[in-house]
Formats: sequence, C-alpha cells, structure tokens
Amino acid sequence: MEPIVDWEARYQSAATGWERGALNPAFGEWQTFFTTLLSDATSSDDASQPNGDSSVIVPGCGRSPELLAFAQLGFEVTGVDLAETAVAFQGAALAEAGVNGRAEQANLLEWQPATLVDLVYDQTCLCALHPDQWSAYEQQLHRWLKPGGHLAVLFMQTGKAGGPPFHCDLDAMRALFASERWHWGSECIISEHPGGVREEGFVLTRRA
Repeated sequence: MEPIVDWEARYQSAATGWERGALNPAFGEWQTFFTTLLSDATSSDDASQPNGDSSVIVPGCGRSPELLAFAQLGFEVTGVDLAETAVAFQGAALAEAGVNGRAEQANLLEWQPATLVDLVYDQTCLCALHPDQWSAYEQQLHRWLKPGGHLAVLFMQTGKAGGPPFHCDLDAMRALFASERWHWGSECIISEHPGGVREEGFVLTRRA
C-alpha cells in the first residue's frame, strides 16, 4: 500500500499543478453546512466534545488553505500528508494564525486519529491514490468518523484512464461507498478545476 508518487519530490521540484492557490469553490458552497456542525457541537452535552469543538480531518492536505479556513471557522482540525514540505507549511500557517489545529506526516492507509471525528473533508486525496488502494482508504475513512459523522468529498472527473489524478466514476464511487455503510446526500456540487477537469462533490454520512 505504498504511495505511487513521490509527493515530496513534486514539492521540491515545484511540480504541483493540482494546487489552486485559493479555497476550492466547494468549500464556500458547503460553508453553511460546516457552520451548522459547529453550532450543533456547541449546543451538545456530549462529553466526547470537550470545549464544544467540532473536529475535522483533511487527508492529503498538501498546502491547501482549507486547513486554516476550517480552523478559523472554529473546528479542531488535523491535516495529514506524506510530504514533509506540506506538513511544515501547514504547521507554520496554523501556528502563525494562533488557531486550533495541527498537521501530521503519515501514510493515510496506516494512520489513525486519537479520537473519532465529526467530519472528513477530502478534496484531492482519493483521486491521488491508485484505485487498488481505494477500498482500504474507504475503510480508513469509515474508521475515523463517529457514527453519524460526515464525509464531504470531491470526486475527480477526468474522463481518462490513468493518473493521478484518477477518474472517480460515480457508479464506481457509489459501489465503493456502499449504502450499507454510507448515506449519500442528494445534492451534488460541481467544482471546476483550473487543470481543465471538474470535481463532483457530495456529503456522505457514516451509518452506525
């Protein structure tokens, strides 16, 4: 289950065409949903929510601004990435802003959070993994979330063979995130990528 790309080498050589340099438009589309999660956590008497924080994991976070944006909204955020450069960037950004978050360098197919979380935000991680790794990754996402927790995920639509990024055919995604384990929201968000492809976003809920 090793990565198929040396992501650190990509950062070192500035071969980072996947980076937008700004928030994904989908983040803005989902922001009301995210703030609702925060409000629900604040009003909860659940002892698993110390300080009323709602928690989010951003897998394959890279240098994306979403990590800082989640922290500024009030989430307890954890970014995970294989690349040392990306983790150092996120750690410095969070520290400079003085917000509640951290970045960890780890293989996502082996890493586990200390506690289950309310939300996972997958922007570019799934499509960066080889399809042979998708089943193991789906199991990880299911393990990280609390029952009833949410996965906000963007499925890359390249229409081409090979990758990364790999094409995430929606029929294949519905089979991967099967209804026995996940409830799919009905709304689909379309996000155009500067690379000439698009992403289709859904919010999935982990079944108990």
